[in-house]
This record gives sequence, C-alpha cells and structure tokens, in this order.
Amino acid sequence: MSQPLVRPYITYEELSRLPGDGHRYELFDGEAYVSPSPSLWHQDVLISLFLAFHPAAQGVGRVYIAPMDVVLAPATAPQPDLVVVLDENASILKDVIRGVPDLVLEVLSPSTAAMDRGLKMETYARHGVPEYWLVDRERQAIEIYRLDRAAGAYRLAQTCRRGDQATTPLLPVLSVEVDRIFG
Repeated sequence: MSQPLVRPYITYEELSRLPGDGHRYELFDGEAYVSPSPSLWHQDVLISLFLAFHPAAQGVGRVYIAPMDVVLAPATAPQPDLVVVLDENASILKDVIRGVPDLVLEVLSPSTAAMDRGLKMETYARHGVPEYWLVDRERQAIEIYRLDRAAGAYRLAQTCRRGDQATTPLLPVLSVEVDRIFG
C-alpha cells in the first residue's frame, strides 16, 4: 500500500523541485505518497488499454499513461494509470496535465486497490473528473463510474465482465473487449 511521506504539507511545485530519487510520488491535499512499481501484469493490461484507447481518441482527444502528473489543485497531483483529455479541454495540456481530464483509469493492484477505490476515487470526484474506470483483476471486471455532479460522487454506470465490451460516450468508437484485457 502507498505510504505518505513524513513531511507534513507540500505543493506540487515544491514536490517537482525535489531531486529525483527513483520513486513515483502522488500528491493528495498536500500529502505526498510513494507508490510501488507496477507488476508485469499491470503493465501488460495498461498497454492493452492504451492500444484500445489511443486510436479511439484520434481526432477527438489525447490519451496518456503513467507516469504522468495530473495537477488538479496546487497540492493535489495524482498519477492515474491512463488519462483521456478531449480536444475541447486541450488547454490543460502543459508541461504536465494542469486541470481536470475527461476520464481517468486505474488498474487495481493488491498494493494500490484500497487507495484507488478510496482516496483517489474521492479526489477525482471532488475535482470534477467526469468518468472513472477501475480495472479489477480479481473480479475480472472493468467498472465504469460516472460523476453525479449534484452529489459530488461517482455512480457505478456499468460493470463489464468477460464477453462484454467496455465503452464510453466520451469516445464513441471505443470498444474494449474485456476478454482481451484479462486473457
């Protein structure tokens, strides 16, 4: 599981000026967390997802994979596994992503699942990320959440299992075959 650093409060700009130490840091409300390196399975799944998302975004947006900082606020900068920014929001594409992307996706790992379902989900919802996908190896499922703006929280829109196609209205031509992800 990710652990916070000892330093009490830090901004993204302060964190980005620290010398590199080989660790991957994510920042949540001024607390920096170090995350372990992803497993080979995690990387294989992420590559498969990128290969599905990238062509589907052509002409309508951009797709990025971790490590990529997404600065949601001065002291909040997670690194989602996959990020989609539609062309209409391209102004947030700077040296890193500085603003709210249209879709974020996390591939659950035993060491990160609690954070992905807890702190990260709450953070993305609080900052207004419209869509959040969780790829769950244990359940062999892709969970698609959409933001209920009135409630300020995500609602499960769809759970896609083997034999299903995961889709989003944000990228109308996207069709992720769940069997291929968990195959």
